[in-house]
Amino acid sequence: MVILGVGQAGFDLVLTALVGGHPDAQTSTILLLASFAGVWLVLWAWMRFVEQRPMSCLGFRGPGSDVWIGVAIAIAILAIDVVVMTVSGQVTMSWARPSIMAAVFIVAAILLFLVQGCAEEAVLRGYLMQSVAAKWGIPAGLAIQAVVFAALHGANPGTTWVALVNVTGFGLMQGLLVVWRGNLLAAMGFHTVWNWLQGMVLGFDVSGLELHHSVMTTARTTGSHSWLTGGTFGAEGSVINTIVLAILITCLLVTMRHDWRDNEAYGIA
Repeated sequence: MVILGVGQAGFDLVLTALVGGHPDAQTSTILLLASFAGVWLVLWAWMRFVEQRPMSCLGFRGPGSDVWIGVAIAIAILAIDVVVMTVSGQVTMSWARPSIMAAVFIVAAILLFLVQGCAEEAVLRGYLMQSVAAKWGIPAGLAIQAVVFAALHGANPGTTWVALVNVTGFGLMQGLLVVWRGNLLAAMGFHTVWNWLQGMVLGFDVSGLELHHSVMTTARTTGSHSWLTGGTFGAEGSVINTIVLAILITCLLVTMRHDWRDNEAYGIA
């Protein structure tokens, strides 16, 4: 949490000073996502000068195809969200008719979400989970990083108890992906595409963050239930995902059998 806080806050101050004045909502969103570059810098400095270990030991090595496992999971979960919410009449979706400049921003935004999502994975599912697992075992590492992940989202706009349960579940699921594959690539692919597709393509809020350009516009209908739509927190706050995550986590545990409790299977001495 210190690495995330110091890195993001420090870089955010620098970027805000460079922009000057009071940036508009879209610029503020860009600065928020870009500030995670500072997290990478602080993490690198910590690994290089304090722990004297290469960044690669956090889990950046592995078959590139693992990225697509995470991407496929993100697309599948969001597809379920969209189908259930629209069929049940909870939301309506329409073409947002983005301008050319907006379309360029939508495409380019995936780089910002790449920086942000992968930074969180490197710190939480890489450094934190690995450090805790080395001392107290993989179950402890999985649990602690998931709780910290939820705590980091606890003050976001629109947060509900369902949202916090789901964010904890997402953290646990992504942690299991890391243990299963032995690297961060699947989790990074999931995190990046989940945020980008949810916000920039489908038009949901992302963890309470309102984005101002998207391919589609998703609007909650009159009388819709926030526990189904996720409300202003976004699809992550929907009970649909509570159910999907419970099934997915169970499937991962069954697939991995005993490996999720075995430090050697995770690559930890």
